[in-house]
Amino acid sequence: MLDYLIPRLSFAGGHLRPGDDGVDYLPRGRVVVTGDMLVGSTDVPPGAPMESVGWKAVTASLSDLAATGARPVLVFVEMGLPPEMELDELKRIWSGIEMARDRYSVMVAGGDTNSCRDPVLAVFALGEAERPVPRGGSRPGDLIGVTGTFGRAAAGLHSILTRDLDHSWEALRRSFLWPVARIEAGAVASRYATAMIDSSDGLARSLYDMSRNSGLGYLIERLPVDDEVTRYALTHGLDPERLVLGGGEEYELIITFDPSSERQLREELASVGCELIVIGRVVEGRGVWRVQDGAVVQVPELGWSHFGR
Repeated sequence: MLDYLIPRLSFAGGHLRPGDDGVDYLPRGRVVVTGDMLVGSTDVPPGAPMESVGWKAVTASLSDLAATGARPVLVFVEMGLPPEMELDELKRIWSGIEMARDRYSVMVAGGDTNSCRDPVLAVFALGEAERPVPRGGSRPGDLIGVTGTFGRAAAGLHSILTRDLDHSWEALRRSFLWPVARIEAGAVASRYATAMIDSSDGLARSLYDMSRNSGLGYLIERLPVDDEVTRYALTHGLDPERLVLGGGEEYELIITFDPSSERQLREELASVGCELIVIGRVVEGRGVWRVQDGAVVQVPELGWSHFGR
């Protein structure tokens, strides 16, 4: 296994080389460090291609970097693999990791392997930022913006789990299996954002996380519903609003910013191929609410919880 993996690692340009106990490099800005973990039994649906497992493991960590405004430099991949796993399966997982490496121009500089009953991929990511953006920096009166519509990944997962593999829903399935971290959008938004978070745990839960960090409230005045999600939900008897608020695995960015910055932020996001959708505003008080049928109602804390029941 190591004979296969070590020659595929990146050299960071310091004194230590692939196969050493660590990596060294000279940073060019403020260093941001994050990590994420993918567990086979809870994060990988039956039939998912092994390549997408490697891709998502890297993308999840890099999305956390994007949410701080950092650009990725290198990742470490820690793998716990079942002893009975065939080398071909490992190669397919690693192929997905290399696809993400190339897509995000990041070095895969090292990691570790161990035996584990349930496959686990933990990715430690290191990036650099001129101005790291926190989750809790929102101010009353800020606008809330997102970098795309919501619900596609949740609808795609439903399609996979129910084995509704109709070609009409292929794009939704790809949204779940092959998400993309908003690296360029995060770097642009960091110049204007007062706070930022990625939406991998769902729109509602991510806003609650921002509220806990800022002590402020987040009022949704427009749900960023994807038209294809609405069509899928109506076809399958699902609630599209629940898919939008609680689906998760979106990897869009949620940004709060001063209203005076809206035009500049919108234009600069468009220059990197990203749309700004304003969905509400930051208010006094703590919690998440939405405007529904002319009334303000509290939003339940829907979304992914690792230890939820």
